[in-house]
Order: sequence, then C-alpha cells, then structure tokens
Amino acid sequence: MFQSRRFDAVLQRAKPSRPYLRRARSLASACAVGVSLLALAACSDPIEEPDLPDQGPDANTVEVLVTAAFTGVQGGGGDVGFLPDPDAPSLGYVVAAPREGGLDFFNLDGELVTRHAGARLSGIAIAPDFELRGESLPLVFGASPDNGQIYGYAVVRAGARVLDLPLASVEAADGIAGICLLREGAGYVDLVILGTGANAEIWRVRDAGDDALSVESLRSFALPAPARQCDTFDSDIYTLSPAGGLARLDANGNLLAESSARGTSITVSEFSGTRLVLTTDGASDTLMSFDGRTLEARADVDVIDGLSTPGVEQPGAIDASMANFGFTAYTNGMLAVFDQADQRLKVISRDAFSRAVITGESQTPN
Repeated sequence: MFQSRRFDAVLQRAKPSRPYLRRARSLASACAVGVSLLALAACSDPIEEPDLPDQGPDANTVEVLVTAAFTGVQGGGGDVGFLPDPDAPSLGYVVAAPREGGLDFFNLDGELVTRHAGARLSGIAIAPDFELRGESLPLVFGASPDNGQIYGYAVVRAGARVLDLPLASVEAADGIAGICLLREGAGYVDLVILGTGANAEIWRVRDAGDDALSVESLRSFALPAPARQCDTFDSDIYTLSPAGGLARLDANGNLLAESSARGTSITVSEFSGTRLVLTTDGASDTLMSFDGRTLEARADVDVIDGLSTPGVEQPGAIDASMANFGFTAYTNGMLAVFDQADQRLKVISRDAFSRAVITGESQTPN
C-alpha cells in the first residue's frame, strides 16, 4: 500500500524498526558472560553486570525515514528521474526505465500512469522545459548500450502521453554506455554521453526546424576510468563505475576530484546548503554519501520504515530533485530510490532528508 502525496513528512516515527543483527552480541558470547556471572555469584560477593554494548545503529550510519512507497510493477529496476510541472507541482511525474525496456511514468500518488514500450535504457536524462517549435514540451533522452544509440521522447504532460522523437543520426566515438543532462538552454539541450571505454562526449541536441532534432558532438574528453553512470551539478560532471570509482570533472573534462568508491547509481544535489553525492552499489542496505566537492566519504544513509511504509532494504537506482512537487512533503524536492528487495520505487521528502542527514534532527509522530 502506498501513501498519498499528502503525507506529511514531519509526522514520522523516528526509531528504526528492523533489528541491527550485525551489531548484537552473539549468542555464544552472551552465554559465556552469563555462566561466568553465576560462578562468581556462588563463591564471592555479587558483582555489577558489565555494561552492554550499544545496540543502536553504527556511528557512521544516519537514519532517514521513508516518506512513501509506489505501486510495485513488473520489470522495474532501471534508472530513475523526475519530470516536474512548474504550473501544477503536484501533477509532476517520477520517471523510471524498467530493465525490460521503455519508460514508466508514475504520478505522486505512486500510481503507474503510463508504460511506454521501447528499447532497454541504461540511463535517462530529462529536459523538462524544452522549447520545441515554440511550445514548451518536456523531453526524455535514453542511452541504449544494446543498440549503441540515444533515443528521444517527447512527453505530453496531460496523461503522460509519450511520443517517439526522431533524432539526427550521430555515431558515438567510443560507443554508448550512459547519459546525463549537462544543461538546458533556449532551444537546445547539452548531454553527457559516456562511452564504453574511459571516454565521454558532450552532445548538443537542438531544434533546427528539420524533421528530426539535430545532434552534434561538441567535444570529447578522457575519463579516469570507464564509467556507466553520471550526474551533473552546476556544470560539474560526476561519473561512477562499478569497477573504476567515482570522479568529479569540470564541463571540459578536467579532473577536479576522485575517489576509489564504486557503485551502480549516482545522484548529486544540495541539502541545506551542503552539496552531497549519493551512490548505491546494488548490494548494500544503505546509501553511500560523499562531499560534493572533495568526494570524501561521509556517513552512510539507512532509509528506514515510516509509519506503515516499509523502508529501503536493497537500494538500486537513485535520483534527487530540488524542484517543487507540491503539498507539505515535496515543496522543496524529493528523492527516489528503487528498492530491489520488493521491486518498488520509494520516495523521501528532501526536507526530511536534509534534517536527518545534514542537521541531525529527527521527527516523531504526535
């Protein structure tokens, strides 16, 4: 059961619900302590029982409460992104690329509104305000390593109707592994295209009045290692690889920082004035967080149960948005995480995330 978008992120339970078994004493250790105490009590004065170890979360783990869970659908698990609606914030969409292919569009009540059949996409980039032939029309671009192509889709907001968008043919210099949005301008979009090797390109897509949108490669640059996922923030490019680590580059490809941290999904956003990189590796039960400038590791983030909504057990694809999605919980943005354990998208209020992760505050129900 999902929760309504009217869910108030403040009214949440602050204590974890699942046990931290990895931090509890073993049964053998507990029995040994008990036997020793009984023996001493039989032959000497009573002694005080030793202090028990802390059973709470690890010192380097921060807990944040999940806000809502979406309806589970078959074939989920791919990349995730957001399509805000500036005119009607509560009518925005969360977009996912199922592993089976195509695109899924969810409303903020967690319902699947549209499933558009298509190629399997390893990553998606969303341009919510593209000007196409004088009209504002959201565009979605997807990278398909299977076909070595970039696909384009136009979205009619009413009913999330999806139209295949013809793009001029351009051959990537080093194949196609992933994609992310670098910037959106008047009549054009700049995309970061990850190659299959340690290379990336910047492509510009624009409306030149032809039957297909024009595509040109503006520049290419080397990466510290082959990357499969990327994200951008203030023209900085962040790349992630399951084998090669995490890197931050400027818009021209100059290396600014790097880390040996590995992962399979990445998002970069600002929380209470602090830029964070959040990653998942598809196997751990927490999100990993890093300083957005130095890439130094920060606390892991455990997304735990909130009221009747189960937390995230095995984080997969992740994305964060600073856009307004309406009502109390989402006016300052939200995060979306695909939980591989139960195959559902789960969302977190960006305000609640900031309070828990940056300022250390917790929320309790009245």
